[in-house]
Amino acid sequence: MTSAPPRAGRPGFSRVAGAVRDQLDDPILRRVVAVTLLGMGLAAAVVVAPPGDGSVLRGLGVPTAWLLPGLTVLSCLAELTVVRLRHGEAVEELTLYEAALVIDVLLLPPRDALVAAAAGLVLASALQRRPVTKAVFNVGTYTAAAAVLIFIVHLVGGSPGLMTPGVLLGVITGTLAFTGVNLCCLAQILGVINGLSPWRIVRSEARLSGYMAVGTMATGLLTAEIALHAPLLLPFMAMPALAVTYAYRAAAREAEERARSTSLLQLSHALAEREDVVRQFLLLVREAFGADLGVVWLENDVALSVEAKEPATVRHGPVPRYLAALGQVDAPVQLVEELPPGLRRMIVVPVQGGGRRLGTAAFAISGRDRGWMTTGDVTLLASLASALAVAMVGAEHFARLVDETSKLQAVVEQSTEGIMVIEGDGLIRMWSRALADITGVDAAEAAGRPLAEVLDVPAEEERPLLMPASEEQPRAVVELTVSRRDGEQRRLRFAHSAIFTAGTVGRDVVVVSDLTREYRTERLKSDFIAMVSHELRTPLTPIIGYVDLLRSRGERMTPQKRLDALNLIGDRAGHLSRLVEDLLLASRFGDNPDDVSLHVSAATHDLCALVNQAARDLGSTRIDVEIPAEPVLVHCDDGRTLQVLANLIGNGLKYSGEDTRVEVSMRLEDSRVHVDVRDHGRGIPADQLEKIFDKFHRVEDPMTMATSGTGLGLFIARRLARAMDGDISVVSTLNSGSVFTLSLAYGQPTA
Repeated sequence: MTSAPPRAGRPGFSRVAGAVRDQLDDPILRRVVAVTLLGMGLAAAVVVAPPGDGSVLRGLGVPTAWLLPGLTVLSCLAELTVVRLRHGEAVEELTLYEAALVIDVLLLPPRDALVAAAAGLVLASALQRRPVTKAVFNVGTYTAAAAVLIFIVHLVGGSPGLMTPGVLLGVITGTLAFTGVNLCCLAQILGVINGLSPWRIVRSEARLSGYMAVGTMATGLLTAEIALHAPLLLPFMAMPALAVTYAYRAAAREAEERARSTSLLQLSHALAEREDVVRQFLLLVREAFGADLGVVWLENDVALSVEAKEPATVRHGPVPRYLAALGQVDAPVQLVEELPPGLRRMIVVPVQGGGRRLGTAAFAISGRDRGWMTTGDVTLLASLASALAVAMVGAEHFARLVDETSKLQAVVEQSTEGIMVIEGDGLIRMWSRALADITGVDAAEAAGRPLAEVLDVPAEEERPLLMPASEEQPRAVVELTVSRRDGEQRRLRFAHSAIFTAGTVGRDVVVVSDLTREYRTERLKSDFIAMVSHELRTPLTPIIGYVDLLRSRGERMTPQKRLDALNLIGDRAGHLSRLVEDLLLASRFGDNPDDVSLHVSAATHDLCALVNQAARDLGSTRIDVEIPAEPVLVHCDDGRTLQVLANLIGNGLKYSGEDTRVEVSMRLEDSRVHVDVRDHGRGIPADQLEKIFDKFHRVEDPMTMATSGTGLGLFIARRLARAMDGDISVVSTLNSGSVFTLSLAYGQPTA
């Protein structure tokens, strides 16, 4: 068995009990053998070459034949006067053996003193039924220490027959030496058991062991002197011995209470943490009450068993089977009969709490070297079992709460709607990930602040934002325009669901929906209607006017005027046809800017010829074309490329002053050909450079625009260019002009 590190043993009054078992590992066994050999060697030295012939003190008047067995019995009784002090798995036995040993050394010759000491110890071990290995270790340790004590007392004090300063010095020196030898031998075993350095144990216990050695030495000296000079007072020497024994028992009880309080404090923390509560309960309660075994048999037919080793979950074994056969226990019961093999006593208590019965707990001892619980302790153990049941029920509830909370958290985090929780003090307590994406404010920044400080809203809308709900109407919906830090405005809907307590808000759960897309769609729809109405009205107005003119006055008009009217009608009809064609073409494209699903008939064509044709078709003298004289072959659809070039050059003419030029040039690279269309108009704002390629987007307001157009030209042009494995890009400077670039791949020359 392993053991928790106890306080080191206190030589002079201590033994290793409960730590050195029948099944010892090799390091401990080697040390036991070494200590036994040391004791045998020193004992042999005393027997073969004793330090003196007679006793140190004489005059008792009792023959040696009677004195030797009498002192042997005294040594045995002193060893049997045990006060056990438990330290985890190790138990210290505080006795009066050292006081009896001092009497033996003073009143008997060296050989007889050694025999009385050793024989008394062997007899006490037999009466206590100690394990053989433990008894051998104790005999070896004390024989070695007693031999050292005998040598020093006789060498320093001699055998004067009466108490002299030399004898007193010898007894003091020999007792301290005895304590040192005993402490060193004991530290070797405790060091192995507890994984500590033996010298660390010696250093930590040397002072206290010395104090205790002096106390027992004084008891032995006084008893010996009274036996020599006032034998009638010997019965009264029992009073100091009883006082010392009582003091030892009080110290042991106090130490056990401290250890138990520490264990129970740890248990309260373990139960509060709700993690592995059954295992912690068994470990700490077994340690607090000094049990050899702890078992909790649960109602689900699972038992957790704890000994002086790591716990394991078991379904079989003598104790779980015994508890299963015992059945339901409604009150604490202490059992001493018909127990499983190897157990001497057992206490069984029910584990029930919160209106539920969860199982049964049992704690047992197997040896005689441990104490047992009082009636108060049994009551305390029953209360602890009830606390375990409450902790187990709490752990179940907590686990369910964590599970439900995790599900709710997952819903909140995965929701596309923003969710926040505002407490009654007006401060934000929860801010979902979707809400952070919508507002541009992360949860860490929003937590613990009022909502009005987090969101940038107009002053007139701040009050409805704070609390639109009331006790009569706890649910309320508010729509606000919020400005993000990047300058973008979002239209948001706040759906409040408040909980009121005694007329005040306890908590407000707000679901935030982003209506920006819907508002933009509605705006685009309105703008589209306004734009299409304007664009359709522009060509239809002259067509209708000239048709009415030709119908009413056509016969009186000159042929040239009729021809001009018909040409104008045809031109406006062509304009109307192109407008309708652009609308139909735009409807064939999706909203994905990378959509190139439009079918084009791509082949190898001369890009220089296409540029020249586009410039000629526009018929403007403001166009300057600078391109290579020789053909430049590209992979494209000639009709669609002509449409794209006409759009780019036409836009340059439309958005430039009447007195400015539009420059068309060509750049040749390794894998691409670029056609640059440069105008000197008013330019495009930087935040609009990519938006101008969106469907129906106009830099100007459709209701106040100074130039015509549907906002489809650049949208269609870029989609057509990408369908031909090309692209259109733009660079612009406000009040300086823009450069639109059509890029196409080289084509393969035909044979």
